[in-house]
Amino acid sequence: MFIKKTKVAAAVITVLSALNTAPLLAEEAKENVEVITVTGLKNSLVAVAALKKDSNFIKDSIVSEDIGKFPDSNVAESLQRISGVSIDRNGGEGQKVTVRGFGPEFNTVLLNGRRMASDSPGRAFHFDLLSSELIGAADVFKTSSVALQEGGIGSTINLKTQKPLDIGKFKAVASAKGMYEDKSSELSPNIFGFVSNTFADDTIGLLLSVSHQERVSTQDSILTGTTPESGRWDTQNYTGSDLWKFRDNQGNGAGKYTYQRQYNYARSLEDRSRTGATGVFQYTPNENMVLTIDGLYSKLDVESTINDRFSHRSPPAIHNLVADENNVITSYDMIESPMYVQFSNNRPSTAKQFGAKLEWELSDNLSAVFDVSKSTAEMKAGGKDYYVVSRASDHILRVDNTQGGDAPIMQVFKFTPNSTDTNQDGNIDSFDYTLGSEVLAADPNDQRSWFGKRKGENFKDDITELKADFTWFVDSEFITEVTFGAITSTQEKSKYDTTSPNAGFYLNGRVDLPADIFTPVNRSGFLSGAQGDFRSDALYFNQEAWFEYLERPETLAQRDTENGLAPGTSASDFLPGGYNVVQDSPRSYNIEEDIVSAYVNGTFEMEVADMPLVINAGVRYTETKLDSLGYAQAFVEVKPSPSVTDSLVVQRSSEVTPLIASSDYSEFLPSMNARLDITDNFVARVAYSKTLTRPEMTMLNPAAVTAQEIRYTGLEATAGNPDLEPFVADNFDLSLEWYYSETGFLTAGFFRKDINGFIVSGVEREGLTIPKLDALIGYPDPDNKIDVANNTLFLDVTRPRNLEETSVDGVEIAFQQVFDMLPAPFNAIGVSANLTYVDSDHDFDVTKTDNNLALPGLGDSKNIVLFYDDETIEARIAYNKRSKFFSRFQGIEPWFTEEYDQIDVRVAYNFNETTQVFIEGTNLTDSVVKQHGRYESQFLQLDDTGRRYAFGVRTSF
Repeated sequence: MFIKKTKVAAAVITVLSALNTAPLLAEEAKENVEVITVTGLKNSLVAVAALKKDSNFIKDSIVSEDIGKFPDSNVAESLQRISGVSIDRNGGEGQKVTVRGFGPEFNTVLLNGRRMASDSPGRAFHFDLLSSELIGAADVFKTSSVALQEGGIGSTINLKTQKPLDIGKFKAVASAKGMYEDKSSELSPNIFGFVSNTFADDTIGLLLSVSHQERVSTQDSILTGTTPESGRWDTQNYTGSDLWKFRDNQGNGAGKYTYQRQYNYARSLEDRSRTGATGVFQYTPNENMVLTIDGLYSKLDVESTINDRFSHRSPPAIHNLVADENNVITSYDMIESPMYVQFSNNRPSTAKQFGAKLEWELSDNLSAVFDVSKSTAEMKAGGKDYYVVSRASDHILRVDNTQGGDAPIMQVFKFTPNSTDTNQDGNIDSFDYTLGSEVLAADPNDQRSWFGKRKGENFKDDITELKADFTWFVDSEFITEVTFGAITSTQEKSKYDTTSPNAGFYLNGRVDLPADIFTPVNRSGFLSGAQGDFRSDALYFNQEAWFEYLERPETLAQRDTENGLAPGTSASDFLPGGYNVVQDSPRSYNIEEDIVSAYVNGTFEMEVADMPLVINAGVRYTETKLDSLGYAQAFVEVKPSPSVTDSLVVQRSSEVTPLIASSDYSEFLPSMNARLDITDNFVARVAYSKTLTRPEMTMLNPAAVTAQEIRYTGLEATAGNPDLEPFVADNFDLSLEWYYSETGFLTAGFFRKDINGFIVSGVEREGLTIPKLDALIGYPDPDNKIDVANNTLFLDVTRPRNLEETSVDGVEIAFQQVFDMLPAPFNAIGVSANLTYVDSDHDFDVTKTDNNLALPGLGDSKNIVLFYDDETIEARIAYNKRSKFFSRFQGIEPWFTEEYDQIDVRVAYNFNETTQVFIEGTNLTDSVVKQHGRYESQFLQLDDTGRRYAFGVRTSF
């Protein structure tokens, strides 16, 4: 069957390719046809099929159904409909993208062919910075071209905004919708406006679009830590004399067991506001030249307050243990104080990009594109966040993960100490007690001081690019064109971390807290989407009253009295700094990366057995220079905490030592993409490329970082490595594609990636020289971490290093069909589905505790979209499923995200060609995200964001 390209399909290619990167423009948009705006769900699928078929590369696309009408309310959530694309969510919104099993840091994100700065600490791009209404289309390049910027082993994603000369006439769009959150029961507005026009006989174009969105949401979670250092499993050695602590008096015998450091029942209350705008000016002084000046601005302000009730394990107080076959403690009782926490994770972020591009036909055979751009993203939360903790009197805390629910059950009981050997272990001690009634509500009159600080992080990402691309149209039957170009770019990413140095001051000298600081609450519907009977009581803090009370002179005097200190000691030690913030130097860094790249590529066209064959082949050379700046802050004195078992009081030096490191590397990156048109509707593709991904910037910080509260059982540090080399991959792709109608296709592809220089983390014990260690003389030291005679404290330091090689194999299958051969109304029904299966040479080895290799995000995914579009009614129900995958390392311990699926729905009614009303539902399955550690019984985190609904109207002129 011979399928001719329709007027709409051909027009779509021209419209969207005009927004593509310059060299790809020449390779993919060769037809001079009428420009027609894409409108409607069905026409967007026509566009997707046409772009996919006519591309010289293996790529997939998402096309806006109309101006300001991306398929989903979030760009990342739209991208996950593409085969091989999965997403990670933040606050219920898609934030980061994984492609073909390669996590966010392995995918380069461009905006109009330029790198876009982000407020993330590493290389991952945060898609929730952008309003989806501002984006017109997105291409996901799964095979590489030497014309594309290097950096994405997984993919290169190019987001594209609208241009006025492409629209070619006056166009205005306005929309408004309300967003209703199921868990918070709050309704929030979302508005969008767009206007574009051309002037002076279509030689000048102006465009402006503005979007504003608000959300008031609630997220319920069970966490095993509120900081990167605290969410983890620790180990404890139990000897034969300790086995009485197990419920059956034997456990699995003497040996090493793992147990969770803490459990947190948390509710996050979040106000999210996002305002975005784009502006474009275009001028074409003659038929050979187009000047485009464009900009994008986005402001995301997230105010998040997390209220938390938690238990913090105390190894000497743990008993009544239950262990599974992997020596994981799955249930225990503990004589400990219930703790209540309130903290904020604010995210006041801005992102902007400005650029100018000159497209110039220098002659009939030579064209050039010159582009300069500047992109900046900032997050300024330094000193604006806080973390405060109160601690009640001792109770019996029970944690039980053996009941078959989604997460451990945490209970609090009263108890009465006994003076007899109640547990019959031969000793009369604190473990002899009578268990009392369960405590079902927090008591504001039973709270004492604990840990507290003001804190916050400042990020800044600054990218400057200057590039030139040329296309030489060759008058030859064999070589049709040669593209070549160069780019120079500078990226500077800095992190400035702030904290209160006196965070643990009242932990090591506690005082009673007044009840009026707290408000007891019952968190209605807590974790309603999860299985389990979870406690919903909590204490809400007035955090400013908390800080003010503990900074009072009379409270400091009270601390002296209650802790046997000389009068004035607490005031002298605590003031004048109090809870003011200072730079947390080891967590701060500045990374500057200078890149120079050049490429040359040829397009070859020929016939093989009367079948058209197009080959794109070339090479890219890239050179990277890196300068890293970190900070070291020495330990001056370490001594035992006077009031907390296992805790150490650390005095850090007031002097900060800069740590400076430099490195450089270069690579040749060849690429070849071949497309064979076996018939007019059957395409075969084969591709090879060599790609690289540079190390995460967080790994390049030369400083070592320790927790602010240090415990003997947690004498650890995490350090970067500025000498890391990039990941380098050899990529092989094969694809067979059948386009059997204008909207229908069936494709199957195989890919393989052989990766060298894979970065793994290893642990080594390193000695830290400390001038004053005398206070640790006689301190229990079963693990030989303390050498007082040589003023040395030994820490387990985790560092990344290039050690491993691995391979990833995958299969992608995609299908799209509109049943327009059926009678009405069934001819408006359609389906789009895709499956991705991936496998690696290296599965995570749970028996290996060092230098384990695992790919973040590697996992299978499935998408099915059923839709209906008869031009009056548009409806879509989308199902997404992602299999279990490795998420990240914390030191050397893994985090795995369990299988997750979700259903989203959209229904719209078109009154006419210009006005539409619609309703949307997100996460209608009320799905929760669950994570575990090395073993499934090592629970780590559960997040419940609830369902989300929207309704609105849009109109165009």
